[in-house]
Amino acid sequence: MQLYNLHTHSCFDDGKESPENYLRAAQELGFSALGFSAHAPIPNPPPWCLKQENLHQYAEEINRLKKIAGPELKIYHGLEIDYIPDITEDFSYWMQKINLDYCIGSVHLVKGNQGIWFIDGPAEGYFEGVRNIFGGDYKKAVSAFFHQSIAMVKTQKPDIIGHLDKAKMHNKELHFSQNEPWYIEAAEKLIKAIKENKTIVELNTRGLYTGKCEEYFPSSFILEQCLHYHIPVMVSTDAHQPNQLNSYFDEACKLLKDIGFKKIQTPFFESEL
Repeated sequence: MQLYNLHTHSCFDDGKESPENYLRAAQELGFSALGFSAHAPIPNPPPWCLKQENLHQYAEEINRLKKIAGPELKIYHGLEIDYIPDITEDFSYWMQKINLDYCIGSVHLVKGNQGIWFIDGPAEGYFEGVRNIFGGDYKKAVSAFFHQSIAMVKTQKPDIIGHLDKAKMHNKELHFSQNEPWYIEAAEKLIKAIKENKTIVELNTRGLYTGKCEEYFPSSFILEQCLHYHIPVMVSTDAHQPNQLNSYFDEACKLLKDIGFKKIQTPFFESEL
């Protein structure tokens, strides 16, 4: 089984260290591939995004690392791109602007009639957003997340969809249950869109190893649906510092094997589990 990570954040966005430090850590771990996926710039940029003025510097640094990495470690140049209807640039704009190798499509900011719900900050902001933007209606808020994710997959066609059920992160079954019919139906609609558009699903380990969630993104029942529909799945650690490059990687691979997967598939290679 190949060791790799394609969901990596460095000091260019909300990661902690230089890209070269991640490269050195990946070499020490025996990785075969490392992809950098800074958060793409968005209007009124939050602090966790790559700044527009640093975009080309980021591209130049990743391309430099490609040249110095050596033959045993393949370096890939990507972005994690947010989709907010009528606000963000099309993914194709970023793919062409800095000649990306791949992109991860993610929804961190959910558009509602009363504003934008940020699902990925501290828990108090998550809950406050549901109250202020969706009137405390968690079904409405989470349904909006899934609806926006489906639109992203259909219109932007990302190579990979990131943490596709992240709207559950701080909930921990308090305000809604993943067993409720409306939730299962919303997730299944997204899965079918992913299948139709040939998108790869990432099994993202970050929520678990940071303690922000009690399970992986996505949940096991969604992974089971991926297997049923023959949707390719890969493992990502969503690393924000070099020592997270392989966090829960082996455990996630074991889960995929237990569910019935025989291999992982990235945009660049397949690897037996």
